[in-house]
Amino acid sequence: MQDADARGSSPAFLRPQNGSSHRSSGYVPGRIAPLRPPLPLQSHAAAEFTSSRQEARTRLPSLPVNHHRHQAEANRHKNTLICFAISSLSLFVALGIFLGIASKYAPDENCPDQNPRLKNWSPGKDPEKRVFIKKGDLFRLNSDATVHSIVIQDGGLLVFGDDKEGSKNITLRTRFILIKDGGMLHVGAEKCRYKSKATIILYGKSNEGADVPDFGKKFIGVGPEGTLELHGHQKLSWTLLSKTMYFSGLAYGHYTFKKNFSRGLNVRVIDQDTAEILEVLKFDTHEFSEESLKLQNLLKNGSPGRIVAIAVGDSAAKNLLEETRVTIQNLLGSKFVRGLSYRQAWAFVGVIGGGNSSCNESVRNYENHSTGGKALAQKEFFTVDGQKFVVRAYSEWNDENPQFPHAGEVIDGVDMRAEVGVLTRNILIKGETENTCYHEKDCQFFTYDTFGGHIKILKNFTSVHLSYVELKQMGQQQIGSYPVHFHLCGDVDEKGGYSFKTYLEGLSIHHCFSRCVTVHATNGLLIKDTIGYDTLGHCFFTEDGIEQRNTFFHNLGLVTKPGTLLPTDRNSSMCIGIRDKVYGSYVPVPATDCMAVSTFWISHPNNHLINNAAAGSQDAGIWYLFHRVATGDSHSLALETKSELTPLGIFYNNRVHSNFKAGLFIDKGVKTTNASVDDPREYLCLDNNARFRPHQDADPEKPRVAALIDRLISFKNNDHGAWVRGGDILIQNSGFADNGIGLTFASDGSFPNDEGASQEVSESLFIGESKNYGFPGGQNKYAGTGGIDNKARTLPRNRTFPIRGFQIYDGPIHLTKCTFKNFVPTPDRFTSAVGFLMKNPWQMTPKNNISLVKFGPNVSLKAFFGKPGPWFEEGDLDGDKNSIFHDLDGSVTDYKDTYVGRMDNYLIQHPECINITEWSGVVCSGTYAQVYVQTWNGQNLSMIIVRDEYPANPMVLRGINQRAVFQQYQPVVMLQKGYTIHWNGKAPNVTYLYLINFNKNDWIRVGLCYQPNTDFVIVLETFQRRSSALSNKVERYMPVSSMMELEKNRSDKKFYFDNSTGLLFLFLQAKYNRDGHSYCSSQGCERIKIVTKDSAKGVSNCMAKAYPKYYQGPTVIKRMPVKTTVPCTKCGTTQMVFTSDPQKNYLLVQINSSGKKELSRGQQAFIFVNDTMYSFKDNGILIVVVDACIGTVSGNKLFSGVDIKHVNGYLKSGIPQRSIVLLSTRGDAAISNNLSEALMSLGTAKPPYLQSNGSLAFLGFRGNFKPSWIKLFTGSAGHELVQIEKYIPLQLEEYGCARAIRSRPKDLQLLKKATRSH
Repeated sequence: MQDADARGSSPAFLRPQNGSSHRSSGYVPGRIAPLRPPLPLQSHAAAEFTSSRQEARTRLPSLPVNHHRHQAEANRHKNTLICFAISSLSLFVALGIFLGIASKYAPDENCPDQNPRLKNWSPGKDPEKRVFIKKGDLFRLNSDATVHSIVIQDGGLLVFGDDKEGSKNITLRTRFILIKDGGMLHVGAEKCRYKSKATIILYGKSNEGADVPDFGKKFIGVGPEGTLELHGHQKLSWTLLSKTMYFSGLAYGHYTFKKNFSRGLNVRVIDQDTAEILEVLKFDTHEFSEESLKLQNLLKNGSPGRIVAIAVGDSAAKNLLEETRVTIQNLLGSKFVRGLSYRQAWAFVGVIGGGNSSCNESVRNYENHSTGGKALAQKEFFTVDGQKFVVRAYSEWNDENPQFPHAGEVIDGVDMRAEVGVLTRNILIKGETENTCYHEKDCQFFTYDTFGGHIKILKNFTSVHLSYVELKQMGQQQIGSYPVHFHLCGDVDEKGGYSFKTYLEGLSIHHCFSRCVTVHATNGLLIKDTIGYDTLGHCFFTEDGIEQRNTFFHNLGLVTKPGTLLPTDRNSSMCIGIRDKVYGSYVPVPATDCMAVSTFWISHPNNHLINNAAAGSQDAGIWYLFHRVATGDSHSLALETKSELTPLGIFYNNRVHSNFKAGLFIDKGVKTTNASVDDPREYLCLDNNARFRPHQDADPEKPRVAALIDRLISFKNNDHGAWVRGGDILIQNSGFADNGIGLTFASDGSFPNDEGASQEVSESLFIGESKNYGFPGGQNKYAGTGGIDNKARTLPRNRTFPIRGFQIYDGPIHLTKCTFKNFVPTPDRFTSAVGFLMKNPWQMTPKNNISLVKFGPNVSLKAFFGKPGPWFEEGDLDGDKNSIFHDLDGSVTDYKDTYVGRMDNYLIQHPECINITEWSGVVCSGTYAQVYVQTWNGQNLSMIIVRDEYPANPMVLRGINQRAVFQQYQPVVMLQKGYTIHWNGKAPNVTYLYLINFNKNDWIRVGLCYQPNTDFVIVLETFQRRSSALSNKVERYMPVSSMMELEKNRSDKKFYFDNSTGLLFLFLQAKYNRDGHSYCSSQGCERIKIVTKDSAKGVSNCMAKAYPKYYQGPTVIKRMPVKTTVPCTKCGTTQMVFTSDPQKNYLLVQINSSGKKELSRGQQAFIFVNDTMYSFKDNGILIVVVDACIGTVSGNKLFSGVDIKHVNGYLKSGIPQRSIVLLSTRGDAAISNNLSEALMSLGTAKPPYLQSNGSLAFLGFRGNFKPSWIKLFTGSAGHELVQIEKYIPLQLEEYGCARAIRSRPKDLQLLKKATRSH
């Protein structure tokens, strides 16, 4: 590009002022220099007018000297002024016309295609043509073109043509576009968005031609000093459904009647207002004439307006009586039923009383053993809330893929609205693919061509901004070729010298072959409002573990499928099948090496996730992992990532659902060494080598910084709603529903290196099984019955899987201010609010504590410790046996300050403990800690620990590390008690006893079993975790000759060996204070080291000799508290609803309507608004009115007896504007037909059909707006209870409410903070 020439012609896009630099701080993408003509010379008229005016001003004082002369002069001046005024007016009119014409044709300085220096460019269609656009080439593409390739460099410029009408449709086909060294490609601009349709098709096969260095094949590449600006028409990228969309538009089932029909007439009766199936009936009119009479009576007694669908199975004509045929003809309007014959296929959909105009039918004759085709009848209807549905009937079975329902509601307090995105954009970049797979390596796993196009941006680009662009069939199953790839770009925001932050906004990336957006050694990128749908491998991907300060704001990832590139991308078959990078004959283990494909793969915690959604991934929605060193291309930089120690970036208001392994996963790392004989696994396979423990400035010597997970919504994930390892970590304001396990916390790591941390969840809601019943198919592989109504539903695992809301693994954890609802066991499975990790070999700390929790009425199992059987197996691992938590305030057990453990654990019990058999648990008072027993030269031993008070109930611990050089055991013990320890073989030569969670002066006495005449060396050491060093002071234990002498002073460093029993006795007593959540004291971990030189063989089990000699009668040290009977008013979350739009306030309403039969079964009628119930005093119609702007009840009125006739008038004229209207009936209320008209005025889409003696539940709105939440359900007399439960948003401007004065939404505040955080 050149600057303006001497003749004043306007420049094109301005080059950076420092021409050799790759960017300019003043660069504004998409902006051209305005056309500014020279300043006009002052016109003669204007000059003359000015001088005349000055002359008039100077002569005014001389007016009295000569009146006539002055009068003549005045007239002359007056005429002169008039002339000048007319001249000026003409000038301004002409100038206005000129400017109007000029503005009509003047270019918009914001629009790149209106640069006057551009030349129209039509390269034609020549696939061999290699185009170079360089200095002086300023091209506007106005027509379709096909070329081999395009290189834009040295100031060259290519702009796609556009017009105000958006009428252009330009398609450019090329193998690649390379932009570098001052080259620029523009399609629209941020302030002048492209209006027409622009398509760039990248073509070519993987085995054609040579790779372009750094870029490969089939790409748009941006090199140093390159500019890429693509800005399509701005549109809503994605949102959440405002109402539930059911398959075929129906709320109650798939109304395509087909498959496995019985012989005769198969009939469905459907409610025309709600689309509910009321009757599913079969009439064998081929064999039995009485079946024909039954059908006839059904139709004659049916309510007018009901929808009836009929389909013939096999044959129905033989005993279909004429009178029944006439009834069908007269009531339903059928033309074909009178002539229905043997094995004719007949399908019919009609309306009772609707006549021929309201029906649709089809008939096929039976010839040559076939009906000659399919009889299909279908008709379209609308529910009262305006939802379209189609009823179809087939008389021949036809296979059809089912559609899926999509929830559009807040259900049981958790926002389960489905995401809906718009995939199309007016700028499309598409990879051209072959019809089938042709690359042998890929064809092992894919049947289609996976060699798409890709966009790659390198470091030192001048400007890259993409907005509202569609990317389809992009990405390649090879490293480095992704739909959008920022490759080793460094800082791309202000920190990197870019005055205009680099961003991707509103992209639609779908049906792509390798990821969505790859952020590779790039920092400060903003990715906003972008959709990734149906893609292979990790979708939003941070690659090397050093990427920081990137912001993911309001992005949607759906259906993330496995890919082949990295082990973590792969599914089981790929994991086993791809072995070219393992060492030797190693066979990967899918569950531990691979199977981690995630929609958001975040490899460093210092990135920001706000308002994102991740659904339908094979493994995880959002996965945080921690690279200990930089990997991939960044490995050579030898950067220490410090990711395990770095504080978490912003995590706010993200939603994860329908993922298989977990919604949110915070744990693990990747293998950072190449495969070798020592570790044959592949480089970058999943690895369990990292633990998240954030500290200020990533410095372990500075204070911890809690990672905050704020507002997570997680539902219908098969395994976990969230699995979170590390500390300190806080989860708050979150909702979990319909997950296999709602939330599991796992501790930082392995003791003694793990110093202890806090993991807390507060102000959150856990739903076991909601009223979102799901639908089989897709990721939903399991189904059965369950929930509070025991209805058919999808299940996270098979029907026996024990569903848990909050799962305790090791700890310490704190669960507080949380609410649990709908945890109801079935005969097949245990469903509990609080549960424990099954088959747990690990430690369990008594510092796990629960407080201020609330359990809804449908929680049958508050806590459950497991039982032998499916999933739990024998429940005999060390962690299983030591399961425990502290009920701080009695909100779980009704016993304040008690501990809840497994019922068969006698290490923690005393005589006053209370068994809760349903939980398999026991509630005890007392103080508790742990002993960490580490043994050397005895790693395959089982340890038997016995409390002196319960020698008949020992605990056998098998240890954790069956193959390690040392073994470890970690029993929970009641303090101030005596224990003995035995082995199932020879006692270890070296034993360490660590005091875990002991406060200063806490103690227990232990006796360890050895062979008689053993010699001991016993010392007290203090172990420093971080340095793995011992303190200088080591105290040696000295022997004493009797138990009495040992017990004189527990703090003395003494031991007593009872040679007669083989028991070595000593006291474990803490010398130092313990701080916060640390396992050990502030001085380090106090441990006693016992070394023996015993070479004698034999089993070191002294049980038979130890008891009854050392038996102690059970005593209570801390008495059990009195059972609490006062309900806890401060328990549970203070929030009623957890949604993805937290700035909105919601109103919970419930409407129950019941007839006589329901009342006799105890099913009451009422209206519930937030915390207030409005009950019936008598049979009739109850109406409650709520102000939709402030959520308060403005009126409630019961109409009973003769007053029912006044309901219509009240609904039409007695309810103010901006009101929510709730209506319920009790008993078989006499409902007037005129009520339909009144309900129309409150929002129904059509006059509903109302039973004169039935139940009615209605939710409506008085105002000039029809909300999506309007509902009406009816039931005939004797029908089941009619119910509506709905969370209604309040204070919407659409209602007519005044705009609420609110502070800026928190998500936007956080976005501003995130994009400035450097």
